[in-house]
Amino acid sequence: MVKAEKLKKTHVELIQRLGRAAEYKDNETGMHVLRMSRYSYVIAKASGLADEEAYDLLQAAPMHDIGKIGIPDDILLKPSKLTAEEYAHMQRHT
Repeated sequence: MVKAEKLKKTHVELIQRLGRAAEYKDNETGMHVLRMSRYSYVIAKASGLADEEAYDLLQAAPMHDIGKIGIPDDILLKPSKLTAEEYAHMQRHT
């Protein structure tokens, strides 16, 4: 395997692992990440992107909410309405 292919494979694996980290934090977030990845791919293909570009988007999509990993569980998983302070904390997750 050439060096560029190994690097791309490592890059894809890293993105997948970071995306999976969100699943361990919150199952709903994990399912959201999976849905967003698939929707991104379908929309990319429907928009005429090449297979490789659509695949790259599929691989990158899990990163869009990766900042939620840093949100405390008591805020992220709170079943009731967030306070103004908690909501502000959520807005800073990116």
